[in-house]
Formats: sequence, C-alpha cells, structure tokens
Amino acid sequence: MQKEAEESLIKSAAKGDHQAFRALVEFHQAFAYSLAHRYTNDEEEAEDITQEAFIKIWKNLHKYDPTFPFKAWLAKIVSNLCLDHLKSARRKHEWGKTKADETLMVADHHHPGHQLEAAELKTIVAQLAEQLTEQQRAVFVLRDLEMMSTEEVCQALSMSPGNMKSNLYYARLKIKQGLAAFYKS
Repeated sequence: MQKEAEESLIKSAAKGDHQAFRALVEFHQAFAYSLAHRYTNDEEEAEDITQEAFIKIWKNLHKYDPTFPFKAWLAKIVSNLCLDHLKSARRKHEWGKTKADETLMVADHHHPGHQLEAAELKTIVAQLAEQLTEQQRAVFVLRDLEMMSTEEVCQALSMSPGNMKSNLYYARLKIKQGLAAFYKS
C-alpha cells in the first residue's frame, strides 16, 4: 500500500470511517496474524491477539503519530499483547506443546522427507525461542522471522539500534547453540 493512501485511510478511520478502517485491517491483517502466530505458535490465540490488536488500534487511532510507520505501531501493539500473553505461566507451558509454525519455507515442499525436516526444524526453533528472554524473543521474531528492518524493529519495541542488535545477537547465538546441540545428539 502506498504511504499516501495509507495515511489517507488512517485519517479517515480516525474520524470514524468504518470502511477506511476495514481497508487498513484487510491490508495489515496477515502481517498481524503472522506475527502473533510466531509468538504464540497457536492459531486460536494468534487470531484472538490479532483481533484485540485491531480493537486497540480502532480505539486509539486518534493518538496515532504519523511520523511513526503504521506497520511498526501495529507490530508494537501485537508484540506487547503477545508478550503479555506469554507471561502467564500456563501459557508459557502450552507454548512449546502447540504445533509448529507452518509458514517456514522449504526448498521442495512436495518431498515428504523435506516436509518432515522442516516440521522438525520449526518445532525445535519454537522450543528454543521459548527459552529466550522476552526482549530477545521479540527481536528474533520481528527481525528474523517477520523480516522487519532494524529501524522498524527498534520503533516497534522502543529500543535503541545497539540494544536491538545486542538482543538479536544473543538470540541468534542461543538458537544456533540449541540447534547444534540437538543435531549433535
């Protein structure tokens, strides 16, 4: 979506235009759901968090700062909701047991062996990500799984580039060490 078109929709939606808000939701819904699913690894929870995020946006659209990219604002809201969700001890326990994220790409997804390897890798990465600190997990999900730019991640998480890079470094290191240990055994 063009930046100008998005800004126009945001202004209209902030004035109560339901159609403009619907267009914003339709354009950004897949991103919000994907992000929530990567945090929770649960389809129903991801849907609930996505819905809750858009409700928060609708209620707070009048507070939106247009100098802040809308995608980063949305990512911040979704990330905060997900982190709140994961703070619960019960949720943390369930997070590692749910099925792996199905959006990781595989070179040849028609070959059964590749599908099994990809499913195994997704499960392992999800379990390893559970062991990261909240900030490391947030940075890892946004930067490496959602492919957001460094600037967008910093804006979404309200952190300096140095802090973001440090968290990403340690997250990647822990994931790498965990994968090496798993495949070594």
